[in-house]
Amino acid sequence: MVGDKMPQKKTESSLFALILAGGTGTRLWPRSRRESPKQLLKLFSDRTMLQETVDRIRPVILAEHTFVITNEDYVEKVCEQLPELPRKNVIGEPEGHGTAPAIGLGALYIQEQDPDAVMVSLHADHYIERPDAFRRALLDASQVAEEGYLVTLGIHPRSPETGYGYIHRGELVKSIGDQPVYRVGQFLEKPDEVTAKLFVGSGEYYWNSGIFAWRIATLWEEYDRLLPKICKPLEKIGRALGTPRAQATLQSVWSTVPIETIDVGIMEKSERVVVLPIDVGWSDVGSWATLLDLLPSNREANVVVGEHIGVDTSSSLFYSPNRLIATVGLEDMIVIDTEDVILVCPKSRAQEVKHLVEALRKNNKNKYL
Repeated sequence: MVGDKMPQKKTESSLFALILAGGTGTRLWPRSRRESPKQLLKLFSDRTMLQETVDRIRPVILAEHTFVITNEDYVEKVCEQLPELPRKNVIGEPEGHGTAPAIGLGALYIQEQDPDAVMVSLHADHYIERPDAFRRALLDASQVAEEGYLVTLGIHPRSPETGYGYIHRGELVKSIGDQPVYRVGQFLEKPDEVTAKLFVGSGEYYWNSGIFAWRIATLWEEYDRLLPKICKPLEKIGRALGTPRAQATLQSVWSTVPIETIDVGIMEKSERVVVLPIDVGWSDVGSWATLLDLLPSNREANVVVGEHIGVDTSSSLFYSPNRLIATVGLEDMIVIDTEDVILVCPKSRAQEVKHLVEALRKNNKNKYL
């Protein structure tokens, strides 16, 4: 699909970004809904998470080099939130087939603009406390990607987190200044608490952020070698780009693309994968409990958005913009009050909110989804 000519060294302004913005954020239900997923919500400021993601990379990646791939139902909302992006840079998937097809589709659009591009792949629903350090990491990762590596950013773990996958580093490949780059020894699934403590204690494991950098040419070589059943329909879509039949081809071909993640399909199998460890205050905002760590708390260690008054209440999250929440004797709890739903659960079980969404779907309570 793309020649393998090594490009000239990229400048900061010639990098490209693909932002994945198609998820529904079920673990932040009932605020995150099918019509308003978490990446389109304002959780930390007066900007949505998607807008914050674009703002974060703007100093090193131009707006015209920034692409967003999302569910086709969200295209108009994304365009409204990001008027600075060319409309053609907002790509609508007919339906979700996993990150491998989504990234491949986005890469087609970037390749059309620059066949020698280096691309970083980001998620629209991540939180980054130190954006300057994150931008430096992206530039370091793009420099490594120029040499033909598939680069993943590994997060120095702050705690033995059981909700993240981990990356075990292998031998040192190179250094960029004082930034080491290691070959990936192994990707590991979410561990139990005992295993997570061993990982963190060893100093050899990083949280898997799902943030990547690669040359388009290198990526297509691995799609062709490791994911031919995805690569071939993507090639059909790619040949139609820029023609009157582009949208019709995408609609007709997309249903034939297998469902697969980029982690399983390529990153866990390729011999070209390296990890660049970073410490930037990263979180994937995977549950309501995460906001207890990220948002400012009061002297009782409560995080309050809206109104709350409590007696003997601590270390809890209260979201209620429309009415007062009053509590007695609560600790480590989450209370989320929206117009039509009230969610109450222990902080320790916040990940299980996604099971509530599944139960609503099974019981045909679709108006709450």
